[in-house]
Amino acid sequence: MKILICALAVVFVITKAECTNTNRGRVVCYFNNGAVNRPGIGRYGIENIPLDSCTHVIYAFIGVTDTSEVLVLDHKGDVENNGFRNFTSLKATHPNVKYMVVVGGWDEGGGKYSKMVSSSTSRTIFTSSVVDFLNEYDFDGLDLDWEYPGAADRDGNPEDKQGFLDLINELRVAFDDVGKDWLLTAAVPMTKSKLADGYDVPGLCQALDAVHVMTYDLRGNWDGFADNPSPLYRRPRDQGVYENINVEDGLQLWVDEGCPANKLVVGIPFYGRSYVLSSSSEHDIGAPIDTAAGGADPAPYTDSRGVWAYFEICSKLKDEEGWIRKWDKDGKVPYAYRENQWVGYDDPQSVKRKMEFIKENGYLGAMTWSIDMDDFRGLCGKANPLISIMHSKMKSYTVPEPNEDNYLEK
Repeated sequence: MKILICALAVVFVITKAECTNTNRGRVVCYFNNGAVNRPGIGRYGIENIPLDSCTHVIYAFIGVTDTSEVLVLDHKGDVENNGFRNFTSLKATHPNVKYMVVVGGWDEGGGKYSKMVSSSTSRTIFTSSVVDFLNEYDFDGLDLDWEYPGAADRDGNPEDKQGFLDLINELRVAFDDVGKDWLLTAAVPMTKSKLADGYDVPGLCQALDAVHVMTYDLRGNWDGFADNPSPLYRRPRDQGVYENINVEDGLQLWVDEGCPANKLVVGIPFYGRSYVLSSSSEHDIGAPIDTAAGGADPAPYTDSRGVWAYFEICSKLKDEEGWIRKWDKDGKVPYAYRENQWVGYDDPQSVKRKMEFIKENGYLGAMTWSIDMDDFRGLCGKANPLISIMHSKMKSYTVPEPNEDNYLEK
């Protein structure tokens, strides 16, 4: 059927991205280049990436200049110390893996991106700069993580929605013209308001090779109560604005808005959101927290208040007395607490369930932010347990073919 659909591309105006969609389930590993600066056993370099478990590895991050060109954010690490070149040189030993780079991220803000997409001239400057950059460092494609088009609180404006679509279409044409089979993907949110403000879902999904849905950070210290950042399913307690803020409903929203399921890659966090409870006697999901604290104390290696890597979480449960792990039977995710310290996260049990969910619904695969927060040194058992599960569940998974109706409607 796939061959037939692609043969009829002239009739149905199917893009190259749709025809080259692989049948193999994807395991997309985001690599945080800043992890090389973590102390001691927390340090994670390019040499630590488990390439046998990833189908795609994405180097994070590059940015955008005020003049709409590619911006190297860490010149010392990425250029002087050959971060980019060392990364893409991994092709020598693992040529079947795709080596991409992501532009954007939360810290980049949104104003520069809104300005860049606002005119044909600035989009052309950016597109040309990207082509030169990918050629120079031998990357296999670009992932766009603009957070978020059209978001007023991120210096966006209503015109971003069309501008972002125009940019994606122009990048698609430019990449195809290069003739190197470069991939074009995007990391996207999963709430109805953000999609309405900045994402032309059918248009984006037609042009992109894959859509990386950020189904994490769905809860955090900002909500005023303790919860897991990535519940798989809706729970009875999820009411009002929280009713559809879960992995299942977020993915279904993209499908309902016009994106074929086999273009969607499901995000799984390799970190947890930590909190300081208001009372050490109340520790279930939804327990009130001390929001002024900004999350629990930083863990020793990631050194970030409110965010702990999985390897730091499992080490606490293994080595520190008093920690109690609980399972959210409705959301299918774990959490743990000790006195007034609380953390919601993903572990082998929840990752296995999410991978089954991906296969049950015909999604393209899974991605993680970020690979360097797995238990890569085996502090709690076998090394790289989470990404190993993702790989084991995807290696024999055949992604269902797209529904022809999706193309006929276009």
